[in-house]
Amino acid sequence: MNAVYEALVSLSPAHDKEMVDGYERYAALLTTILTPEQIETYAESIRQTGEIRIFEELTPAEFDALSPEERAIARTVATDENISMENRRVVALLNQRGQHAVAPDLEPVNRNQLGE
Repeated sequence: MNAVYEALVSLSPAHDKEMVDGYERYAALLTTILTPEQIETYAESIRQTGEIRIFEELTPAEFDALSPEERAIARTVATDENISMENRRVVALLNQRGQHAVAPDLEPVNRNQLGE
């Protein structure tokens, strides 16, 4: 797999089949729209921040705080519906496994609200 996959694996101790499949699918799809240099930049950003974000959920200030290279990646991912959905899926999977700090764009699941 590529550097993004490796960066995602490093975010969380949860490595069940569904999580690994999500990481693999997202990382593979990214290679269809990002250059190798952009893949490396995105992976480095994930490693440095220790989190994966949903690009459409970034506030204008958060978006502006990204480097020009990161903004280009965010725009590219956000404009591809399939890849954007995989981005959301990975964040949701992390959130479901209690990894809210590395997936801050979704509200933590409150099991009491789900009737559990």
